[in-house]
Amino acid sequence: MTISVIQFTAIDDNNESNLASMRRLLDVAGRRRSDLAVLPEAMTGCGASHPTAYQRIAEPIPGPTTDMLCAKAREHGMYITGSMFEKSEDGKIYNTAPLISPAGEIVGSYRKTHLFSPGSGPDIARGLSEAQKITPGDSLHVFDIGKCRLGIAICADLRFHEVIRELGLQGAEVIALPTAFPNPRLDHWEFTLRTRATDNQLFIAATGMYGQEPISGARFVGRSMVVDPWGVVLACASDGEVCTTTEIDLGDIQKVRDWYPLGELRRPELYVAQAALSARQAKAAAA
Repeated sequence: MTISVIQFTAIDDNNESNLASMRRLLDVAGRRRSDLAVLPEAMTGCGASHPTAYQRIAEPIPGPTTDMLCAKAREHGMYITGSMFEKSEDGKIYNTAPLISPAGEIVGSYRKTHLFSPGSGPDIARGLSEAQKITPGDSLHVFDIGKCRLGIAICADLRFHEVIRELGLQGAEVIALPTAFPNPRLDHWEFTLRTRATDNQLFIAATGMYGQEPISGARFVGRSMVVDPWGVVLACASDGEVCTTTEIDLGDIQKVRDWYPLGELRRPELYVAQAALSARQAKAAAA
């Protein structure tokens, strides 16, 4: 299976530039006969330039941006995902990753469940905080895309090992992870990706924005990468606007699980604090 991870810097209030970058880099992925292309999080703008910028950037799904992505998916015969601010029919705004098929159809979507809320960290542009802006999603999904079963998570979801574990338990073989991972957090980026892939013995295709968004000054790690089930970085993007492509062997998943059958060794009956907390949260949400 051939996967391309695409990184560029989306600019607030300049979606023509963003769309041009997407088109150009998706064409590169297509020429390389990619089965899956993963675009960054907030690919139409991160919304950090002004307190209400995210409202201007948000658009419906389907809408103008997904129409272009559908055309590119159909042109190149590949799956495409990446996240954007979605304005839903009820007026709520979500951080949503649509999944587009080689037929040029939106066949599913994932709404980010764990919103980025950085607290008092001095290294983060305040406008990147999502908690006061958008509505979190409430479900995790795995999609059958023919060559593999694909899970989708978005940026801050990576910090919560339960997300990747749940997708793995649902049968995900590859996790697509669009991000706008803030800089300077490169160390967190690489070791967390490698840890999640290793613990769950699956592939992770993670992409993100890089450099500095010129209006807000927000800075991003970039270094989009594909990690294998043994935690090896198979491919890593250089610093810049680039499409990085690699071929993965899905047979490596079973090979690694045969080497060390972590899934068979799990003992969920011992993880009582986790289960109790989940039950309390579910009860509170229902109240």
